[in-house]
Amino acid sequence: MTNLPKGISCAFVFGDVNGLKRMNDVHGHEAGDVLIKTVARIMQRAQQGAGEGHVFRMGGDEFLMIVEHADGQKTVAIIQSLRDAFRANNVSVALGHLTCMTPISDIDAIITKVDREMYKDKGRQKR
Repeated sequence: MTNLPKGISCAFVFGDVNGLKRMNDVHGHEAGDVLIKTVARIMQRAQQGAGEGHVFRMGGDEFLMIVEHADGQKTVAIIQSLRDAFRANNVSVALGHLTCMTPISDIDAIITKVDREMYKDKGRQKR
């Protein structure tokens, strides 16, 4: 995280696509690929609308978005924008988020925290 400017607030948003395995099993891997690309496109658009940052595919169905100059209020707005866009595209994604100041000395700790928040959201969605 050495590329992030020092002394700024950043939003970290972790997303995990719900139902990818089922999509692959029922409709085939091409449909699953379309689902992954849809989620990536939505996250990329949300990040671009929010300001400087990046979206990374962390694994098969997991994404990390980093948005610079995002305080807690802006982060909540980003999450709401994502949820609205996912809903409009009939996509289900569990989201976790965290806002912190740079410099980031341990990105793995940040990812672990935001991943835990995502799993809390996944649990709420299943209920």
